[in-house]
Amino acid sequence: MGLVKKFNLTLLTLFLLVITFGTVTFAWISLSTVNNIEGLSLSASSGEELMISLDGQTFTNNLSAEQLYNLFSDITLNEVTSIDGKTFSAGGLRDESDVNDERDYLQFDVWFQTTEDAHSVYVIDNVSDEVAFDSSASGTYIVSRGVNWRSDLTFVYDELGTLVEKGDESIYYASDAVRMSFVELNDELNELDTREETSLISWIFDPSGDSSRGYGKTYGNYSYFTEKTRVFINIPEQEQQVKYDLSTYDPRNPYQALDNESIVATLQDTGLEDESGNAIYQGKIRMTLWIEGWDADAFDAISGDRLKIQLQFKLLDKAEEIVD
Repeated sequence: MGLVKKFNLTLLTLFLLVITFGTVTFAWISLSTVNNIEGLSLSASSGEELMISLDGQTFTNNLSAEQLYNLFSDITLNEVTSIDGKTFSAGGLRDESDVNDERDYLQFDVWFQTTEDAHSVYVIDNVSDEVAFDSSASGTYIVSRGVNWRSDLTFVYDELGTLVEKGDESIYYASDAVRMSFVELNDELNELDTREETSLISWIFDPSGDSSRGYGKTYGNYSYFTEKTRVFINIPEQEQQVKYDLSTYDPRNPYQALDNESIVATLQDTGLEDESGNAIYQGKIRMTLWIEGWDADAFDAISGDRLKIQLQFKLLDKAEEIVD
């Protein structure tokens, strides 16, 4: 198989969803009312080299909207928080346990499968800065339409002390407060996958790319909250470790990762073979999408926004780890 053809077939793109937010309060002030997920558009496609499944049994190179819709029909996307992308809690004036894992965030498992020599799956090509809500592109992006909001009070917007005055208008984006975690799991359908949990991959992606407006800041959302409620709650002591960049690959060898920043799974030998006698490798991951309540941009303003997400996966040879 030629180089260019193989490169095209080892890409897997997951077009996740378009979300319409309902009337919500993201600033930890009260329990949010229901968000509506409307106009759901979901599909995934790949070539023969990288297959995907929702149940670990039936693998295809295309997942239709119909296959995925039932996973998300009851999701409301209330604001939650997580340090590790695995466990979630409420915060602010809400009881920490006041979280419904079947409603408040979007979470689903997928299996990957291949018979190729490369066994590492990466999410690649963050093009969020290049994509508008009404456009599309190849790559990974999490974007939103934006909401024009007039502030009802004065608060500190950023680390420089810039004030948003009462009556000021600006556009605020739900995508700026989104987090997405990728958690590799032991594949219960593969008896040869006996790895220890500590060896499995797990990380959180902040698609905004802006560390200055991340988790637990005293400005932005938190400043608005304290001015609105006159209640002062403690900033989290533990930091949320996130990644802002996705892996790149060698332009001279499009199967070679240049770094392992955004590897999501290392596929394991199943002991099975396909019809041609090729060994089958398989892996399982859990993906979770949530609105991070401690994000500096989780304002009330983003209620009514619409969110569009696309993930692109690629099978690559793992980059060599450099030990200092």
